[in-house]
Amino acid sequence: HFARIWDETAALPDAQRVTAFKSAFAAILPGFYDHARFPTQTQAQYDERLLKRLKQYPDQREDIARVSREFRAMVEPAQASFEAQFGPMTGFPPVYLVNSLREFDGGTRDLKEGNRLLFGADVIAKIHKPGTTQPFVHHELFHLYHRRHVKEECEPIWCGLWAEGLATYVAVKLNPGATDEQLLLTFPEPLRAAVEKNRPAAICAVRERLDSTRPEDYGALFSSGRLSADLPPRFGYYVGLLVAEDLGKTRSLDELARLQLTELRALI
Repeated sequence: HFARIWDETAALPDAQRVTAFKSAFAAILPGFYDHARFPTQTQAQYDERLLKRLKQYPDQREDIARVSREFRAMVEPAQASFEAQFGPMTGFPPVYLVNSLREFDGGTRDLKEGNRLLFGADVIAKIHKPGTTQPFVHHELFHLYHRRHVKEECEPIWCGLWAEGLATYVAVKLNPGATDEQLLLTFPEPLRAAVEKNRPAAICAVRERLDSTRPEDYGALFSSGRLSADLPPRFGYYVGLLVAEDLGKTRSLDELARLQLTELRALI
């Protein structure tokens, strides 16, 4: 769909192209290419970013098409092994493969028709080697499964720490021998080595932010932000894994998935 609409709008003037592109996609995946998903951006800022990404698409088109061709073969075996552990994935929201415009390789998003699991073909092509994606797919499928059992909305850092740490732990347990690269613990730089080298600083930095809802704290722990030269972006994934490993010493994967927020804060 993206390739077709890109072609259909390629000859339009820039402003008309952005409007036409968003209008066409609104009927396919309502709310995804929409500035409303980004509260800190105005529509003009989002449209400028969208236009920039549209102009960059030809350089990525071949890689995105490759991921699209391989997507079923990437997801179906991972789903089968996930279901062997957790049961059939019936009644869950739809899964989409999109051009995320460099936003993500995978993740759930609240769109106009509800929560959806989205895989970003553009970022998958950039950071995942073919044939090594099963732990990553397990991680994302678990977010769907986990959301079914823990339905409350939760904004503080400790909620994200648990969600991402547990999903990483599940990927570890379902893929014995998976490398840190396959677990995305090396992006954008090695997380394990950095945290272990500065373990007290890393643990304390997370602990003192457990109840924070500040975007800059979330960005440093789980996205592209940075707290210090010694702590890399996304180090919260590894600290979250340490928490899940600790709680997993006395609980099964399903028991961990069903822990409710009312008891989790104290456990973390």
